Amino acid sequence: MTTYSQARYGPVSVSYTAELDGGGNTFGRAYDPFVRSRFGRVGSVFELCAGPGFIGFSLLAAGLCDTLDLGDVNPDAQAAVERTVEENGLHGKVRFHLSDGFGDVPEDLRWDLMVGNPPHVNATAATSDYQRAHSALIWKDTDWAIHRRFYAEAAQRLRPGGSIVIQENHRFSTPEDFTDMVEKSGLEVVGAFACGPGYEDYYFLWSQLPTIPDA
Repeated sequence: MTTYSQARYGPVSVSYTAELDGGGNTFGRAYDPFVRSRFGRVGSVFELCAGPGFIGFSLLAAGLCDTLDLGDVNPDAQAAVERTVEENGLHGKVRFHLSDGFGDVPEDLRWDLMVGNPPHVNATAATSDYQRAHSALIWKDTDWAIHRRFYAEAAQRLRPGGSIVIQENHRFSTPEDFTDMVEKSGLEVVGAFACGPGYEDYYFLWSQLPTIPDA
């Protein structure tokens, strides 16, 4: 039987294991103030590479979204999310999709905001103690393949006026690494933003569907 730790976000207690924590329970906490100040409350959120859903559950717990969809390729993440949903009475508000990217996510689903802490490292082998201690599913994105696939499909998954805010790491990337793939998808880059005090290694890359000028 899996033994879970608990991370508290307001009224919600998120179940997780150390193997599933890619940092969302630490630097992922920068999302709440960023979303609160830039967007306020949105209707629906999708979390990419969600793991146990730290980021998404933090936004739901803070009252910053009404519904939450979580996507991850790891069945262990699904088990953790199902436990969180059950223990917090979140049936009808949260859905988990066991999916590589959007491959097994129903095609009719659209969201107001997409968030995520995807693998930050464009490398083929572990180069740090952190990487050697964690599954490559947590940190490795060789040639930014996960990012490329995500951005190639993401624009079609947003509601009108929708935005994407992805958390990246200054040690392994610059915003310019992703600009071309964002723009090729039909999105426009709003900008790169610091994640705030205590999270100096990290930045948010915000993109959105282009605004259609009034006739």
